[in-house]
Amino acid sequence: MRETGRRIFMAGGGTGGHLYPGLAVAEAIHRLQPEAAIAFSCTRRPIDRKVLADCGFPVTPISARPFRTAPWTWPVFVVGLVRSGNQARRRLREFCPDVVLGLGGYGSYAPVRVGQKYGVATAILNPDIVPGRANRRLARRSDRIFCQFKETVELLGDRARLTGCPVRPSLLACTREEGRRAFGLDPERQTLLVTGASLGARTVNRAAVAMLRRRGLPEGWQVLHLTGHGQYEDVSASYEGLAVPAAVRPYAEKMGLAYAAADLAVARAGASTIAELLAAAVPAVFMPYPFHRDQHQVRQARAVEATGAAVVVQDRPDDPGTWQRLAETVTALVMDSGRLDGMRECARAAARPDAAEDVARRVLELADGVARRRHAQIESEMAPAGRDVDTAACAPYTRTGDGNG
Repeated sequence: MRETGRRIFMAGGGTGGHLYPGLAVAEAIHRLQPEAAIAFSCTRRPIDRKVLADCGFPVTPISARPFRTAPWTWPVFVVGLVRSGNQARRRLREFCPDVVLGLGGYGSYAPVRVGQKYGVATAILNPDIVPGRANRRLARRSDRIFCQFKETVELLGDRARLTGCPVRPSLLACTREEGRRAFGLDPERQTLLVTGASLGARTVNRAAVAMLRRRGLPEGWQVLHLTGHGQYEDVSASYEGLAVPAAVRPYAEKMGLAYAAADLAVARAGASTIAELLAAAVPAVFMPYPFHRDQHQVRQARAVEATGAAVVVQDRPDDPGTWQRLAETVTALVMDSGRLDGMRECARAAARPDAAEDVARRVLELADGVARRRHAQIESEMAPAGRDVDTAACAPYTRTGDGNG
């Protein structure tokens, strides 16, 4: 029996930046092959539940834990690794995928590694310029690695492909009027978007509020500030008494509305944020997260700055001059409409809005290869039985090689 619908298992989580590209790929797979079956696994962090709550696909949380360098955390990490491996093994046996696609982060490691051991096709999304700890280990045995930056492709070798970071089409479907209306913004003013991505960014929030309190914005501008849930109360209170018109929200359920409303953004330089801002053609001031050991956000921000679509302001939390550098940069940009227009065109040129469909096609090609090998093996095993023996009814039909242990 030949099945036409492929089965794709997606694993990852811990931040929206890991999950949103996976959702974009899942939607693209369904557009290309409506009969395909897709399932997700994620971590138990609240952000994962929130992002995947209404995705329409089966979701299984697993007990994955991030690796910490402190030795006293290692026993808990090992217990979590064993537990998540067992959970992933059970889930893959139930779902029987053709391809396991890792979305990055510690939540992707156990399912992709189990898939590799079972012999199914595996691939990983690696939109960051420097592969993280999980992706570095998984890349050695993965069939494909999908990357956003050419530097990553050069680092990972011949199985890496430059596809861009997948972005959901719905993110780009909103109009300026819809965005302004959704947040109660003045349609006659230009809008500065401040965002720290799905989890918020404390130092970005502080620098932006300090800038607005001490320098303000030129006439004709307003602010849309997405604070992150944990910081909403404090940041919202900080806007009281400010002369700048502002809409302060903890989170945007539909981030496309925020991008549609924005004329300039102040943001972290996470891989998904970069891809979304480029696809939406929003000029950006990046304040990269300063505490990563590999400084990958800094390197990503500099790569986008080199295209002309963004400007980088270093986030130095202990330096009171951070807000001043931000204020100088933002003021220079909002006063120069010609420069903003140029940055917007550079963003359009650097964007890869078709990344989701590109990755989806490549994932389905991997699945087709697995299906062809599987059916060839089943047919070869059935051949000696003869026409009078109903071997097909006896032959085990497994996608992941459960019969091998």
